[in-house]
Amino acid sequence: MKYITALVIKFILTTGVLLMILGAVFEVSFADILITSLVLTGASFIIGDLYVLPKIGNVGAAMVDFALALAGVWVLGSFLFEGPIPLGSASLLSAIGIAIGELLVHWYMKKQFMTGQATMPGYYDRNLQTEFSDELEPDTSKKNKRDQE
Repeated sequence: MKYITALVIKFILTTGVLLMILGAVFEVSFADILITSLVLTGASFIIGDLYVLPKIGNVGAAMVDFALALAGVWVLGSFLFEGPIPLGSASLLSAIGIAIGELLVHWYMKKQFMTGQATMPGYYDRNLQTEFSDELEPDTSKKNKRDQE
């Protein structure tokens, strides 16, 4: 229930960016933009926000969202969009716009929902530990009782 606000904000952001880029520039229909936005919002919320954001952080999750948006618009556009549309540039521009907006959504989610959660330490924490021991090689001079019999 607590993620519904973030999911709605993410859907509005994705739909707005796709309307500005795909609708205004490439003249894609509103129904195709809504379907693309629903699929991208669901995939990026589950993968980017719930899985990657707590582990890697804001920038890493935005990069994952960029890749998802690029691939998602490209693949969905090849099935949904009518007419000769340059899918490479349409998906690249859409992915850039969505990734920039996702930085703000991730900041909002970390501020509102992930304040008390324990996050998995990543490579950026620099909390390294080293084990030390006295024995570098096993002592083979002592034999087990089983070997002596």
